[in-house]
Amino acid sequence: MDYLIYNLAEISASAAALDLLPQDELAMADRRGPRFALIRTLLRRELARRTGISARDINFEYGEHGKPECAAQPFNISHSGDCLCLAFHHRAIGVDVEQVRERNYRSLAARFMAPEQYETFCTRGCRQDEFFACWCAAEALVKYAGDTMWNARNYPFIYFQGRIRCLFAHSPEVQLFTPMPGYCGAVAFS
Repeated sequence: MDYLIYNLAEISASAAALDLLPQDELAMADRRGPRFALIRTLLRRELARRTGISARDINFEYGEHGKPECAAQPFNISHSGDCLCLAFHHRAIGVDVEQVRERNYRSLAARFMAPEQYETFCTRGCRQDEFFACWCAAEALVKYAGDTMWNARNYPFIYFQGRIRCLFAHSPEVQLFTPMPGYCGAVAFS
């Protein structure tokens, strides 16, 4: 398992190579903007480097929830603010990065945490660092499973002393990391 971190603020949107993007991604770039084209360019170039397939010829299949997949190289992608993370593994992988910012932690935590997790979170004082670690872990787990955050409670875990321990059968390993200052991240893989 490995991942690459990009600071998108340091990469000009003009670095997007539109000639590498197929028609459907160009249409998405028209709707989503130039940063989407840049992210897909970086992803395609890295997949090409890893697979030997030309960047333009890489085909994506899309899962039930719209997650892009490449049969030749399992990957996952996450971006928040100026941070982009591309994660790769030889099996399923899920990754999430989040910019740490003020939020209504208690309200959001109540929506995605299992009841025991939420109770512990509230008992500890709804700390910002714990919230973002748990949010990233939950997002990485659901992406690993090909699911959505609406079902995050189906992947319970314990956060303790900066580590994640899953509480469900056949669970992946989850590692927390700091992708850039002011950001939190987690990757799930087996």
